[in-house]
Amino acid sequence: MQQPSLAEWLKVDREKVRKLLNQMAFDAHRSQGELTGTADIPEQKLVNGLMALSNNPDVRPGRLIEYLSERAGLIVQRGNEIYSFPHRTFQEYLAACHLTGDDFPENIVQLFQEEPNRWREVTLLAGAKAIRGSTALIWSLIHELCEGPPDHKAISQKQLWSAHIAAQALVETVDLKQISTKKQGKVDQLIQWLQCIIDAQDLPPSERAMAGNNLAIMGDPRPEVMDINHMVFCLVPGGKFWMGEGKKMHSNACKAFWIGKYPVTNAQFDAFVEAGGYHNKKYWTEAIRHNRWEKGIIKAWRGKRNAPRKYGNPFDLPNHPVVGITWYEAMAFTRWLTEKWQKEKILSKKFMITLPSEAQWEKSARGGEQIPRQSICEPIKNLLKCHISIAKNKINVVKNPIPKRNYPWGNSHNENFANSKESEISATSTVGCFSVGASPYGCEELSGNVWEWTRNIRKDYPYQSDDGREDLEKIGEYTSITLRGEAYYSVTNSALCASRSGGSPDLEDFDIGFRVVSSPFLTSAL
Repeated sequence: MQQPSLAEWLKVDREKVRKLLNQMAFDAHRSQGELTGTADIPEQKLVNGLMALSNNPDVRPGRLIEYLSERAGLIVQRGNEIYSFPHRTFQEYLAACHLTGDDFPENIVQLFQEEPNRWREVTLLAGAKAIRGSTALIWSLIHELCEGPPDHKAISQKQLWSAHIAAQALVETVDLKQISTKKQGKVDQLIQWLQCIIDAQDLPPSERAMAGNNLAIMGDPRPEVMDINHMVFCLVPGGKFWMGEGKKMHSNACKAFWIGKYPVTNAQFDAFVEAGGYHNKKYWTEAIRHNRWEKGIIKAWRGKRNAPRKYGNPFDLPNHPVVGITWYEAMAFTRWLTEKWQKEKILSKKFMITLPSEAQWEKSARGGEQIPRQSICEPIKNLLKCHISIAKNKINVVKNPIPKRNYPWGNSHNENFANSKESEISATSTVGCFSVGASPYGCEELSGNVWEWTRNIRKDYPYQSDDGREDLEKIGEYTSITLRGEAYYSVTNSALCASRSGGSPDLEDFDIGFRVVSSPFLTSAL
């Protein structure tokens, strides 16, 4: 009792004080001009609110404010007669507590749909608070945000945002392994909406990346991403193209081939691991020659292992590009996949799956003298039919001056086209999040996301395919092998079609993946 502020605190109904703070946080958050930081609360507003809490004439609001700020830390003084909450998350949490009262969830959903950026965290916090009272409340919030499956003929941005935050609330609060069949129907609806968010490309890159992460957690249904036997390939016609940049730019040419639309994903690489690929010595030619493989164990840069190195979420989510693998592992995967698909009669014996040459990679990104009027992207199972059709009918191509584009999509950089530093994702993203950045042949994410292994020794330009750089026999233990494409931390204006780096075949890291090609393509029409 020697501390006057404590005495004042003991004279009031603390539940009423809490409700007052919730109300003030809500009012402050709603009227705050900026969408960062905390809002100002005038001292007089605090005084008036506290005076209304009690009929006790002995309560002194000034002393009570002193307790709330100096002892409890619930508010902080920012200036003369100006207070605020300690940080924005606390302000948002108190606002969420206010909104979980009457008219929940209708009121908070209306606010969110009017201003998603302002009310996003408040909505998520309200969902987390509501589920402590009853699991039914979180499902009420999810249903209010997302009432049914998407109508692909008419999808608004408001619907995309609402479904997006509903999925985020679900992932953050509900154990998806412990839900009923009826609730699974709502989950399936949200999965459809998450696919729409990724495909529509209307939300910012960081939001699409989050949608992709949630899709992985809820169950990504895309066979081209999750199923090794449904990988999609893009046709790259033969002919000339420009290679390199600046003074080193030069004309090159290569025959037609098919290249993976996306980098190989964790789910697809897991099929190789589960099939015992690490234990079959015939897939590890170079690793054995360099004493880097023995009895299913690869000796990588950071130590021995029998599976890709793990880096935690989101890097290890099944729909993300596989990372943490060496060049040896990428080559072993292509040999296993060739054998698998030929045995299953998915791939002709005249074809093989391998890593792209550096020339194939750059042509896939930049385009050449022949560009199909419409990208020809097909699942692996359809390639044989496509070969016959294309050979018979040729392909409808546009012949223009050979492009010298800087990026797969054109000449101006844009954070919406690639997972780069400007996209503010700060990690790998699920494949398919950047379809607007596709190359002329339909290949996606050749710029950003992950560096990609090629099958080339890194040598200077001009590029000559017969100078030994494509000879696997000449790759030594410390040979620098070319990497292409840049990664998620790269600034967009450096993630060019011509960007290249290199590393020894045992190099492994969180930013290195790969994609594959199907070759040779011997159709003379192309």
